Amino acid sequence: MSGPSKGMGMGMAMAKGSFRKAEAPVTGGFTISEEGGKRVLTLSSDFKTNDMAPDLKVIFSPSATPLAMTKAPGFPLKPGSYTVLASLKSSKGAQSYVIPASIDLKAQKSVLIWCQKFNATMAWSPLKP
Repeated sequence: MSGPSKGMGMGMAMAKGSFRKAEAPVTGGFTISEEGGKRVLTLSSDFKTNDMAPDLKVIFSPSATPLAMTKAPGFPLKPGSYTVLASLKSSKGAQSYVIPASIDLKAQKSVLIWCQKFNATMAWSPLKP
């Protein structure tokens, strides 16, 4: 083997985080990496959130403490205070989402799992370099 090892065939990790409970128990975390010129958010294989919640989205917030402005139990978010990345593919397991160029990652400080239908935040994590 020659050259530097990239480890698990992943691109360069740009950010990562571990999810914290908001309305629902959660396990796992995520990494954001550069793969073939695209930025990809990948949820970890141990990721798991509420499988009964409908209409779950993966969203970014420009706040590192997005729940500070909201209240339990639902932790509703104010319109315009977040950017939707994609609908959550599955309530558990590894999954990847391409981050469009229109999202300025430098302006984002956290990642949330959010129920759009009921405006309820399931889980959140600050983005760590």
